[in-house]
Amino acid sequence: MAEAKSSGKLRAPKVVRKKLRSLAIARVRQDIIHAGRQESDYSSEDLEYLVAEKEKEIWSGLGWKGFGIAALLLGINIGI
Repeated sequence: MAEAKSSGKLRAPKVVRKKLRSLAIARVRQDIIHAGRQESDYSSEDLEYLVAEKEKEIWSGLGWKGFGIAALLLGINIGI
């Protein structure tokens, strides 16, 4: 029987991960356009790195928003 990897972290459902990846790809494309470049200017490895970094950025933003909403519901003003 194969053993499952246990990284100690909870994984988001596949649907959420797909949605997050789609959002990250859209934001990377937007960043590329704002930089005045084209996707073809980047290698596939560079694009994958940019998307992965954008995913991390989105995840960290979600954490703070969730914390801010919870604090708001508890009546704590944290200045968000």
